[in-house]
Amino acid sequence: MIKQKEININIVGRNLKYYNNLGYNCKVGYSTLVKIEDVQLNSHIIITAICDNCNQEHNISIYAYNKNKKNQNKYYCNDCKQIKIENTNIIKYGVKRPIQNKEIYNKLEKTNFEKFGCLVSSQNFEVMNKIKKSQINTLLKKYDFLNIKKIKSGLCTIECDKHHIYDINFSLLNLRLKYKTILCPICNPISSTKSGLEIQFKEFISDNYDNKIILNSRSIIPPLELDIYLPDLNLAFEFNGLFWHCELNKEKDYHINKTHLCENQGVQLMHIYEDDWKYKQEIVKSIIINKLGKTENKIFNKKTEIREINDNILVNDFLESNHIQGYIESKINIGLFYDNILVSLMTFDYMCGKYILLQFCNKLNTIVIDSETTLIKYFIDKYNPIELISIVDRSLCEDDLYVALGFKFNEKIKPDYSYIINGIRKSKANYQKKILIKNGSDSNKTEHEIMLEQKIFRIYNSGYIKYKLNL
Repeated sequence: MIKQKEININIVGRNLKYYNNLGYNCKVGYSTLVKIEDVQLNSHIIITAICDNCNQEHNISIYAYNKNKKNQNKYYCNDCKQIKIENTNIIKYGVKRPIQNKEIYNKLEKTNFEKFGCLVSSQNFEVMNKIKKSQINTLLKKYDFLNIKKIKSGLCTIECDKHHIYDINFSLLNLRLKYKTILCPICNPISSTKSGLEIQFKEFISDNYDNKIILNSRSIIPPLELDIYLPDLNLAFEFNGLFWHCELNKEKDYHINKTHLCENQGVQLMHIYEDDWKYKQEIVKSIIINKLGKTENKIFNKKTEIREINDNILVNDFLESNHIQGYIESKINIGLFYDNILVSLMTFDYMCGKYILLQFCNKLNTIVIDSETTLIKYFIDKYNPIELISIVDRSLCEDDLYVALGFKFNEKIKPDYSYIINGIRKSKANYQKKILIKNGSDSNKTEHEIMLEQKIFRIYNSGYIKYKLNL
């Protein structure tokens, strides 16, 4: 059974109609409290399931829970799944394992002897070779995107892009594929103190920047280390692994302190978080390429058409594909179109009597020249605001954009935290105490205590800067 009676669902374009049809008043970008029986069967939201055999609680997705219950209408945890298999076999064959049924066993031996001349088919030399050949062909097909040289005795011999030829067992191969890290154990040694993703990130910088690169320097902001420093640009990068940079291993001011120390040396520091590199890598690469001045695809804004956009699906899809924050609900969306394709977008909101510039981005790997100036001028001319504010995450050094648009520094805002859920940073808004209590948590404990009990940890960002444009 599922422990929760209700659960908060993040509303996006693909589930908006489903929940509205069930009578919920939903808006894209907001979360809605939904009865557990109304949640989509294929949803990957995490719930607490209670095993029908051992009564232990386990955190799994709704999809996995429903798949597990399919045959017997009961949920069995991983520790009890063998019992589920045995119960199914008892219903079908009267024994815990089909081979224990004498009729099935005798029939199998008879068939094998007639076909292969032995009681067990694998004892036949020809059959054994066919099995091996079939297994190798299956593996070659599964990993056809790799330059496989040989498969033998549980090992796969592969040549990497740097022409290292290495042997790797399938367990390690699958693990590295799952976490989208460097496969080659020569490029990414098992004993390395740096993650494969961090090595991959450093290789991306070196492949796209020709001038001097300083790695792991402690001379810029001693005694702290900077992962990558480009002295000609006064630009530095930090690769923040989620485990090593969460509250277990870093103080909440760690990232902002590094940012401040770099600022004092005239250095811009970009924080690249592991989950962004893993799941939004193309967006991160586009941002960095632009920062390095290497973006080749350029569009003159004179060749574009400016439009206000009321199609929330178009706005959602564009931001999810091109902005590191993804989609944030907005009231005003102004875009530039080139050959009827959206190539630049600026979004605004209106709260507490003030206009807010929420998000701006161009299409991936594209510069729309002066697009930000064109979009904000259109907004000012039409809506005539007295002032315009924007709150900027300091992780990606976007200050230059706001200064160029005429914004003035207003105040610094302290770092905020997210929770690390299944290797991804999730907004704390979905895990506030009132929500946790509704889902069955102890009301005498703080939000932090409840999350720590589930081994869910906080990770802090680099704070924010509030900018203001007076008109």
